[in-house]
Amino acid sequence: MAPPFLRVSDRRTTPSGDEVFQWDLRLAQPNVSQVAMPVIHSLEHFLGTLLRSASDKVTTVAPMGCQTGFYIVTIGIGDFEEMADLLAEALVAIGEADSVPLANTTRCGWAENHTLVGVQALAGWLLTRRSEWHDPGKDAHEV
Repeated sequence: MAPPFLRVSDRRTTPSGDEVFQWDLRLAQPNVSQVAMPVIHSLEHFLGTLLRSASDKVTTVAPMGCQTGFYIVTIGIGDFEEMADLLAEALVAIGEADSVPLANTTRCGWAENHTLVGVQALAGWLLTRRSEWHDPGKDAHEV
C-alpha cells in the first residue's frame, strides 16, 4: 500500500440498521516511516474538531498507534467522494488556521506537544496528493 490514501477498512450494521464505516486515512508507509508525534497530535485535534463539526455523521477520529495515520468512524458515510470532500475541507481550514484547537492545559493532556507549522505542512502535502487518495495499492484489501 502506498500512502496517502483514504479507504473504508470496516463496515458494520448496527442492530437498529445504521451502517457504521471505519475509514483508514493512511499518511505514512507502515514499518517504513511515521508522522512525527507533534504533527499527529495536532492533526488529531484539528480533524476531531473540524470533521465532527462539519457532519454529525462523523463520530470518532483517532490516531493509529503506529503514527502512520488515522481511523475515522462515520455513521452512513460510505461514499468515498463524500468522505474525501469532508477531509479536503478540513485540510484547507488547517492551512488557514492561526492555532491548533484545544491545545491548552485545560483541554489537552500534552498541550506543549503540538506544531501548527508541521500540521499545516502535512495538510498542504495531502491536498496536493488528493488524486492519489482513492488507490491504496495492490497490498490493501477492500471490505
